[in-house]
Formats: sequence, C-alpha cells, structure tokens
Amino acid sequence: MGEPLRATSPSDQHAETPTATNASKESSGPRPALVSVPLQDARAKPSSGRTHKRRLISFVHPLQARVLSHVIAYSLIVFVLLAIPVFKPLLQSLDNPALSWQERAAVADDLLSLHARFWPWALGASVVVLIHCVHSLLLMHRVAGPLYRLTRVFPQIGDGNLCVRATFREGDYLVPEADLVNQMTAQLQTKINTLKHAQVMLALDTARFKEVAVMKNDPALTALAKQMEQNLAGLKTSLDTFKTYSG
Repeated sequence: MGEPLRATSPSDQHAETPTATNASKESSGPRPALVSVPLQDARAKPSSGRTHKRRLISFVHPLQARVLSHVIAYSLIVFVLLAIPVFKPLLQSLDNPALSWQERAAVADDLLSLHARFWPWALGASVVVLIHCVHSLLLMHRVAGPLYRLTRVFPQIGDGNLCVRATFREGDYLVPEADLVNQMTAQLQTKINTLKHAQVMLALDTARFKEVAVMKNDPALTALAKQMEQNLAGLKTSLDTFKTYSG
C-alpha cells in the first residue's frame, strides 16, 4: 500500500520508526519488531497564512452551506415579521374608503416618514445579519474542516493503513473525537504488529517441524507440515494488507 495521505502538511507530522528486537537464540532469522506508536498532537498549525485564509472561506462540507442557508432564511423571516406590524396598519388605513382625503394624506405622510426611518434601520440590521452570517460560516468551518479531514482518514484506515493520524488545526472543534480515532488506530497498529510477530514465530516453528518430519521420513508429519505452511502463508497475506509502519 502507498504512503498514507495526511490531513495536513507532512511537516506537521512526527516520523515513526519501528524499534527492532533481538533475534531469539533458537530462531535462525530476524523477528519483526513490536511497534508502539505514540499519539500525535491533533492540533496542527496551518502551513501558511494565505492557505489558512483561503480555507476559511471555502466550502469543504455540505453542512456549511446548509447552516448558512438556514441563517439567511431565518434572518429574512425576522425582517418580514418586523415589517408587517409596522406597515400593515398604515396600508390598511390608506385603503379605507371611510376616511377623507385629508386623513388619507396624513396617513400617507406618516407612511413616508416611517418608510424613511425604517430603511436605514433595515440597512443597519442587514449589516449585522451579514456579520452574523460570516461569523457563523467561520464557526462552521471549525466543524466542517475536522469532518472533512476525518472523511479522508477513515477510508485509509479501512484499507489497512494504520499509520495515518487525524490532525486538526489550532482552534478546530471535534479534537476529543479525533484523539479517540487516533487512539483506536494506534491500538490496532500495536495489535497487528503483535500478530505479525506471532506469525513469524509460527513460521519458524513450522520450518523446524518440517525438518524433523523429513529427518524421521514420516509422510503424515510431512503432510501436516505442508498444511501448516499453507495456512501460515494465508495468514501472512492477510496481515500484509495492514500497514503498521511508515517507510
């Protein structure tokens, strides 16, 4: 399998090198090392200010567009609900045939005066709503960004790459969840390394068992040794699908 795709730049990652163990006195070949991979810090700083700024205004997850559309829709509803009780009585008075033209003129003057006062207020409120939308977008980016990174990490773990880690930027949300994912991956990495070590030991024991069967010229033992070799080959093929060290 290829190199793991990091959620941030490679400079933010710590290199992982497996530690080697000494070969057993009874074994004739090297044994694989048990690797204990420490959890990496899930808070990675952005590589550059320009890249960080560009990512702040980008949509990396559908949740961002959905929340922003909800904020805009609710803001428009609030504007309409505020405008209806203000303008509706005056508009109804203009349509009242029982009023004289002098009274209608007075109502029209009040309507124009209210109209002149309402739109500056509406403009100021629109600026506040715009600031609120931008702030909501930035907050959602702190959630959508981690979700995007996790969606890139999960397929790699599913393919057997246990070296990959979820790395977030400073200030991102869902950091505890990323720590749990990294802890889970590290534990799987250690367990798979243990299984690989046990597989190599069984392969060495099977080789010695085959030598004894050949020396004794026992067909039953030779057939059993051959069957054991086939089973171990299948086990090795399955374990090799897991990548447990970088390099």
